[in-house]
Amino acid sequence: MIISNGWMTAVAVNGEHIRVQVIPFKREQNNMSGVTWVEVCKQIQVESGEKFQLNLDGKSFYAGLNKLYKLIF
Repeated sequence: MIISNGWMTAVAVNGEHIRVQVIPFKREQNNMSGVTWVEVCKQIQVESGEKFQLNLDGKSFYAGLNKLYKLIF
């Protein structure tokens, strides 16, 4: 379920729903002309402002110990 303003729904194994947004994770990269920002991976931002790393499958993330959430597309 993709919401028009970029927010999506993530569901935990226990049935809990939260609203999240997928945002880019950028790092500085040095080059000959200075510094540029490069997107390294994606991360998840919840409504409270906390950020979590997206797992390698690109569809799930951990919000804490044993709290696996999966994105609903």
